[in-house]
Amino acid sequence: MSTSLQRQVSDILRAASHLLDSEAGQGRNLKSVLNDRLDKFYASLNKDRPFSVRDTVEDLRLETVQCALETLERVCSLLDVNSFTSVATVPEAPDVQVEVSDDAPVIGSRDLVQLRTLLSIVFRWGIDPLLARVSHAWPGKTTRQVGTRIVELGTPQDYHSLSSLLLRLSTVLLPSGPRGRLSQTVITTAILGRYLADFMGASIALGWLPKSLSSAETPTIDDLRPVVLRLLEFVPLSQVIADLGAILSGEPPPAHVRRICSTLLSKSLLRERGINALFAVVFGEGSALEEPSLEKYEHVGRMLKTIPTGITPEVYFRTIIPSILRILSEDVPVTYKRAASFSIARMLDPEFPHKECVAAQMLPTIHSPLRPTSQRTAVSQSQHSTATSDGSMGASQALLTIRTLLLNSDPSPVFITLILSPILPYLYALLYYLDKTRASDPVLKDLVKALLATWGRVVECQEGTEQLWSIFQDQRVSWQTDDTGEILCVITESQVENIVSLSSEHLQGKEEYDEYDDAFDLYPNPTHFVRYTKSLDRQDINCELFVRLLEAYRSVKSDKESDPLRVLLYLQIIVQMQDQLSGDSSPQNILRKPEHVLQFIKHVLEPSSTALRSESGRSLGLADLRIIPEDEPSVPGDSDSDDERPEKTDSNPDEDMAETAISLLLATLEANPNLSARDTPILVDISALLDPHANSPSPSIRGAVREARMVMAARLASTSTAWKQSQVKGESSQEVYQKALKLLQDPILPVRAHGLLLLRQLVSQYGRSSPDVASAEGALVPAILSIFMQAVQEDDSYIFLNAAHGLSAMVDTFGKGVLNSLLETYTHNLTSVPGGYLTKQEALGQVIRRCGDTLGQARVTTPPWTVDTVVPRLISVFRARQAPVVLRASAVSLLTQCIKTSFAGVAGYTGELSAAMIDLLQIETVVTPDADVDSTPTSTDPKLPTLRRSALHFLTLLMRTSAVELPSMSFLKRAKATLGYISSADEDGITRAMAREADESINQFMKAMLDFE
Repeated sequence: MSTSLQRQVSDILRAASHLLDSEAGQGRNLKSVLNDRLDKFYASLNKDRPFSVRDTVEDLRLETVQCALETLERVCSLLDVNSFTSVATVPEAPDVQVEVSDDAPVIGSRDLVQLRTLLSIVFRWGIDPLLARVSHAWPGKTTRQVGTRIVELGTPQDYHSLSSLLLRLSTVLLPSGPRGRLSQTVITTAILGRYLADFMGASIALGWLPKSLSSAETPTIDDLRPVVLRLLEFVPLSQVIADLGAILSGEPPPAHVRRICSTLLSKSLLRERGINALFAVVFGEGSALEEPSLEKYEHVGRMLKTIPTGITPEVYFRTIIPSILRILSEDVPVTYKRAASFSIARMLDPEFPHKECVAAQMLPTIHSPLRPTSQRTAVSQSQHSTATSDGSMGASQALLTIRTLLLNSDPSPVFITLILSPILPYLYALLYYLDKTRASDPVLKDLVKALLATWGRVVECQEGTEQLWSIFQDQRVSWQTDDTGEILCVITESQVENIVSLSSEHLQGKEEYDEYDDAFDLYPNPTHFVRYTKSLDRQDINCELFVRLLEAYRSVKSDKESDPLRVLLYLQIIVQMQDQLSGDSSPQNILRKPEHVLQFIKHVLEPSSTALRSESGRSLGLADLRIIPEDEPSVPGDSDSDDERPEKTDSNPDEDMAETAISLLLATLEANPNLSARDTPILVDISALLDPHANSPSPSIRGAVREARMVMAARLASTSTAWKQSQVKGESSQEVYQKALKLLQDPILPVRAHGLLLLRQLVSQYGRSSPDVASAEGALVPAILSIFMQAVQEDDSYIFLNAAHGLSAMVDTFGKGVLNSLLETYTHNLTSVPGGYLTKQEALGQVIRRCGDTLGQARVTTPPWTVDTVVPRLISVFRARQAPVVLRASAVSLLTQCIKTSFAGVAGYTGELSAAMIDLLQIETVVTPDADVDSTPTSTDPKLPTLRRSALHFLTLLMRTSAVELPSMSFLKRAKATLGYISSADEDGITRAMAREADESINQFMKAMLDFE
């Protein structure tokens, strides 16, 4: 049987060889050559030529096509058998395998070339020209000029010829019909490998011909539709996409052909591995591909973004997105991964109308593996290393996919933020887990660090702050590693349940110190979190986050029902940020952009904010529900030495926040040497808000306020207008002045004291008659006086003495104006005890002692500005009954100092003052103790012994120094009577002793001056 089949194939191919005879055409025209070939073909087959002699070359070509197709049909029927025993691959189409029987005829290489040539004749002389004429005959399709001739419009006969050729070829390909098998011959393979695009283009044109273009003479060939769809199932996807793309990219096809091809192409892309096939067509196959041009990436992106007609965007992207993401995690050429990443980036572009739909389909796929799961889900997922049971990827694979996606797409901040921001809290939790785990995967750790660092470099300040803040607010998550080595994100219990015991049993198990160990298990770990934010090198984000932490700390601190661990967490992170991000060596000092920090400081120091915090911090507690007060009986002897100490009261949240704000102000001023109230107006408001805190009962707050005031005063003075300069030891006054102001801002006390010394020397260089004193007075006096007044309130004696001596030098040099300013500072508020009133009194006393005899000489040689400036202001304080007793006693002490310094200068006031002291002693003497007397420092009750003691001291010193102007006898008798009564009847022991001392001074005065006992 094989011999008979072989002979039949040989006879047919021998006859068909006459159709390809090249020698028959030498020296003759084409028409005669074609006629001669056809005659020989039929003669070889012993058949009569069925057609009459054609007049045109086109007709002869069509007849040749019919003969060639007849040859192909007969050879294909002989070669195609139903029983197959082996499989062979055809060189033209490696993906198509032909199953060959042992009894099948053998086709040689020359025969194979002959069959290919016959196929070429069928398509190039038959199907292609017929389709061109037929398509141009349809309405809306104009004739096109090809070369120098016009393509003729097709006739119904051309339409029937084309449909006949296509149907006969369909039988060659599918001998059992559209639902049957594919013919297993080399002819089929050649058609599918070389001419499938031509066959499908023509079949689609006739098989899907719309009713508007069909007619009785040119009907729609419905039998071609299932043939096309059936062939698409046999052909590899890459070839299908390539052929459909060739139809669309070639000569513009008819509208319905373009529509059907686009639909078939979209359906091919939606098939399994459709995206891979598209990339194979566009970029090629193999591991060593050349880098394609940007146009190819753009082309692929446009194709994947185009939604097919008749399908919703949700369905389309739900189908195509998983295929694209799968390419990112598969072992495919790098070009494929770049194309997939490029396409996803284009789909997530803000200008793409379906961006939200794409994000809704894609982001959960790569984010879900990194989000927390329940413990039960984690156990079930521990059986998989890279994928879960439902086909989704695992956490490690999701991280690799994200890395591939970001590495192979444009470095767009919007795109990177969109991918990483939603999972930032989980990525940070993973980083903390990997850093804390000594045996963690170094490759995975580097990957997570790179992702977090990339996000930190490109994210906007506001969004970055919000995402970092979400680490504090969201539910706490942690990571763990299962038995297969896969990492899992799980939800953990509350922090209170995770507090590590500090017992000796727990400490015995610790072999090595871990810098992230935390007894309270705070999350995020303050040290680790601040170290990460510092690594981002984003000063703007760190500043915003720092201020937000301060606000949160203030809020939870004032709330009595807040979680104490939350308060501790905020405080620890604030401390860590100050340690790691506020040093001079830090390039991203959070205090070098002080705008937000100063706003926070102002908000904390404002009285309204303090009142609001106090009101909001008061909430209903168990004590409010108790009707009968609970008294705890004291058991005698049931105490130890610690119980005998005064009980320490709870700290005031307002004071704590005020101290924090003032300390932060000092740190901000130190970090910004050029920051002053002249160019930062908010410092003026902050300076005014510091005044109420100068009287704070907390010594640390008072000291911080004084230091802040001095620094701000020095800063403001450093930007003041220059004056005429004189040389001091080679340095100009301006240079000395600026040097002193710089030293005053140093936190070290001896350095600041040296700055005060330089200012005092600078002031002392001007003599009273110096020609530069006028200009210096206008430029120097306000600033230096403010600095000295701030410095006299310091607790350190060295700084106080330098400031007091500086004030004395200023009074000597600049006179009445400075003294008035000093007195105004001392007496401006008579209704409360001003901050540092004792140091101001001592400073004023120093000035008075420095004046010395000028208090008396002023009345003779100069206008009496000194004594008449000091004494009346002090008398007004002494007489002010609304003033606290300590202020009135202080004024009396200063008056006593004036008498001690220069009795002659104040002699004109001694009579009035001595009478006033006697009146005070007579009126305010207390004989029996009064339990209702208010003994607080701000008390205005004149019955306090402090006032009487100062009056007695004044009288004693007056009697000892009254050598110029003698008091009257009546005054002396009244004084002795009053002092005698007080020395025996006053309830205060010190007052009685001082009264006896004053009475003795009067006796000595009367004996010495009047010789009267």
